[in-house]
Amino acid sequence: MPTIHLMHGFIGFGKTTIAKKIEHNFDAVRLTHDELMIEQYGRNPDDFLWKYYLVDNQIRTLVSDYVRQGKNVIMDYGFWSHKKRKEYYDFASKLTQDVVFHVVCCDMEVARKRVQDRTQNDKTALLIEQETFDVLLKQYEPWCEKDVYPVVFHNALSTQYIGHIVTVKMDRPLGSKHPQYGFKYPLNYGFVPYTLSKDKEELDAYVLGCKEPLKSFVGKCIGVVQRTTEDDDKLIVAPVDLNFSDQEIESQIAFQEQWFEHILIRK
Repeated sequence: MPTIHLMHGFIGFGKTTIAKKIEHNFDAVRLTHDELMIEQYGRNPDDFLWKYYLVDNQIRTLVSDYVRQGKNVIMDYGFWSHKKRKEYYDFASKLTQDVVFHVVCCDMEVARKRVQDRTQNDKTALLIEQETFDVLLKQYEPWCEKDVYPVVFHNALSTQYIGHIVTVKMDRPLGSKHPQYGFKYPLNYGFVPYTLSKDKEELDAYVLGCKEPLKSFVGKCIGVVQRTTEDDDKLIVAPVDLNFSDQEIESQIAFQEQWFEHILIRK
């Protein structure tokens, strides 16, 4: 099943750098407004909004065509508002069931300097002066719990996931055996695709509240287990309509976490 990756972040956050990595690592086609705008209309086009609309329609057509061909697609946009994120998630969900937002985190002053340097030194980049940066910043609405779509955070701590929706792929479903130690998993256990945890592996996740073996699951992160002696954080994920007390969580993950010093973070 093709995946549509939706890149969210403000100007200068490094969205395209990460999008290019996804493009390379997961054999995806990357589509971005900036590159098509420059290619067709130059660095500082007049009638910007109208031309933006034309390029947007062009990209939507390309996304639909590529997905029908079975190709993964990256929409390297920005999706600054909650309204836009909903609009494009709905659009993408009509084409494939596998849609994920990539939220790129960055200090705003770092982003400002990157844009200033790019405008002055990169003659292939869109022209964005500091006054324009400040005007556009007023339109930017950061990702929050109102955004109820599967998400991967970049340049962020694992605790950033608490309260947000994630997709978990199971490599050790309920009832399966541990490949080394032989114990059976009493719950579904997997990883969040496209993530990179502190141990340089994909971020692991315990899935609570599901009584059948699963291949994948979309739910809410309700906590994070941080092992104090190693860099191996694990998300606690549950159906969006269920919650669990600290004691209930500890009881369900004890089959594995009893052997490690850890703390459970809920907020």
